[in-house]
Amino acid sequence: MTQVSDSRREWVKLAGVGVAGLAVGYGVGFLTAPERVREVETPVEGLPGVPDEPLKIGYIYFMTGTLGTYGTNAAAAIELAVEEINRNGGILGRTIELTSKDEADRERVLDNISKMVQDEGAEFVVGLDSSGDALKVIPLVEDELQIPFIVTHAATPKLTECAKRRFIFRISMYEEPIDIMAAQLVKELYEGDVTTVANIGPDYAYGYDSWAIFSGTLQDLMPDLEFLDPIYTPLFTTDYGTYIDQIKASGADLLFSSLWGGDAATFFKQAIAKGLFDSVKVYMNAMLGATDTLEAIGNDNVPDNVDVWGSGRYWFLYPPHDVYPLNRLFVENFRGKTGAYPPYVAATSYTAIYAIKKAIESAYVMKGSWPDVDEIISALEGLTVSGPMGPVYIRPEDHQGLYDVFWGRLRRGSPTYPIPILDELVVYPPGKVVPEPLTTMVSC
Repeated sequence: MTQVSDSRREWVKLAGVGVAGLAVGYGVGFLTAPERVREVETPVEGLPGVPDEPLKIGYIYFMTGTLGTYGTNAAAAIELAVEEINRNGGILGRTIELTSKDEADRERVLDNISKMVQDEGAEFVVGLDSSGDALKVIPLVEDELQIPFIVTHAATPKLTECAKRRFIFRISMYEEPIDIMAAQLVKELYEGDVTTVANIGPDYAYGYDSWAIFSGTLQDLMPDLEFLDPIYTPLFTTDYGTYIDQIKASGADLLFSSLWGGDAATFFKQAIAKGLFDSVKVYMNAMLGATDTLEAIGNDNVPDNVDVWGSGRYWFLYPPHDVYPLNRLFVENFRGKTGAYPPYVAATSYTAIYAIKKAIESAYVMKGSWPDVDEIISALEGLTVSGPMGPVYIRPEDHQGLYDVFWGRLRRGSPTYPIPILDELVVYPPGKVVPEPLTTMVSC
């Protein structure tokens, strides 16, 4: 059962005038989403001031290697959005064409982004899985390319909260609100039941920052807890046995983790095999709500002797399909295209394309002809776009996308969902867990 915070006024206040029609509340605002919102747009041709040539959009993700599923899922969702838009006449009659590069080519990330823009004519770029890559492209985009770049996955607060960028936006929820909510849930659900907190996360900025945010927030809320030294593991670790033994010996009864993708699944299955959850009462993983990770875990590895909580930047069953048809249609169409339930990387990438469309159309209405870059940026600032995760508001002060934040309990799937699922979702509006613009708990 989904629990939704009653603090929706904060979300409406964040989103401003005009958002209330879609975002005022669960069971009310979601009902206003049209049944076939992506299929009833009227094709438009011959509008004045619209270029004849296609609009080219570039994207860059890990398309090959260990993390290649991130890119293939994102690409499938982008293609789905473009197919929908082009089928309905494109953007103001202008069709979309795509160009792409592989982020797994680590030494050429900057060169490949430049090539998409300068050689291949991309007017927008979306993507990036790696937080390190997202930070690395800032000077390139801001000082040289100067086109709208919409980050869809990378989650570091440093991208949007250490300084306002002119050309960089992020459509996906970043890590800080998710970690803050985790600490609040521990306070609400487990105060008096847990005493010692441990951490295992990836050995790079995302793992360090997630632990700093979670532990710092929780220490303020529950100062009597004991916080153990965090454990950080290399990406693509195959044997977590030593780390699991260390956590078991520590006496921790609450384990927080920011392991993700295959690492999260590998650790979880090995933790079950070694009996970690005989002593740990609560396990919270900030990236467990990814369908590819849950598929890798499998129903047979869902334990009954521990409270397992997962979160992420999108969950395919929220907003509920019966009250928010856009999410239902997205899930159905993505499954029809790929055979899989969409992970967060698919939902955020899909939404980025529609944000570009809406910004261009909004700017065109104001100008009466195709907008320039500055006019599109002005339209993106303060934009609310309907995505599978619900309405996404792009905060003008920092270009950060905001929408509901969730945590859910891990349960075995059913014949309907043959993968483990997150159930009993607890959902907070952004105003309850998102820090003020341009503020962050991590060091800039």
